[in-house]
Amino acid sequence: MEDYQSAFMHRHIDTETLHRSGRKIATMHFGGITIECLLKSMIFATLPKGASQEWKTESNNPGHTITNPGHSYTEALNRHNRLRSRLDKFPEVRKWLDEVENPSQHFIDMRYCCNEPDDENYKRWLDKYQRLIKWLQKQATSL
Repeated sequence: MEDYQSAFMHRHIDTETLHRSGRKIATMHFGGITIECLLKSMIFATLPKGASQEWKTESNNPGHTITNPGHSYTEALNRHNRLRSRLDKFPEVRKWLDEVENPSQHFIDMRYCCNEPDDENYKRWLDKYQRLIKWLQKQATSL
């Protein structure tokens, strides 16, 4: 069973460490994973009491109908209606989400990328990432 809250905290530390080391591509890749873990943690926090914190599959019925959104932020939002509704009221935050998920390509695919982003694009991405983390954490405590 995955522990997305703990994974979020550890990946956040990893992302910060990579940033301080000047590893831009790795920072963007791990930053995307950090947001993915936070979104999945927020989904699991909405599960009914008594439901297992596992994804619904053909062979697993954990007491709810939520399936794994994979690496897609859109699919994750589709599994958390209140968060999606809140996000729809903040178009700027939607832009942050899109830029963190797809800085030059999907964050998962960045592990194969060898072209470092220029400083301006990286700083813009980092700003969006940091703002998004803060916004999502605030939502996690108020939804």
